Amino acid sequence: MDNKEDNNIVFVKIGQRIQYYRQKANLTQEKLAEKIGLSPNHLSRIEAGRHNPYFETIMLAAKELDVPIDAFLEDIEDNQINTFLRIMKDDISSLSKNQLEMLKRYIELIKDFDF
Repeated sequence: MDNKEDNNIVFVKIGQRIQYYRQKANLTQEKLAEKIGLSPNHLSRIEAGRHNPYFETIMLAAKELDVPIDAFLEDIEDNQINTFLRIMKDDISSLSKNQLEMLKRYIELIKDFDF
């Protein structure tokens, strides 16, 4: 399996998990999208695996759905998690110093957040 195919599988599964937990919370796409600052169409594309969510979107969805972020990775194999982390690394490498500081604060908040 090549990297592009791994990427697609990871994001399809993340989208499916977001949809699962959204439905479990009895939220419509419109309501969750509003809470996390997306359009309903954008959230629909993420849930369908047609758009790769930013880490911030994953984090906001987890917070709104009251689940740990790793709940979105429950059925993803270890090699696919490594692909996800590599993608995040690529996203992070292009951030400015201020954005990196903000990300660091987000990570600290996530670690302290009691899901």
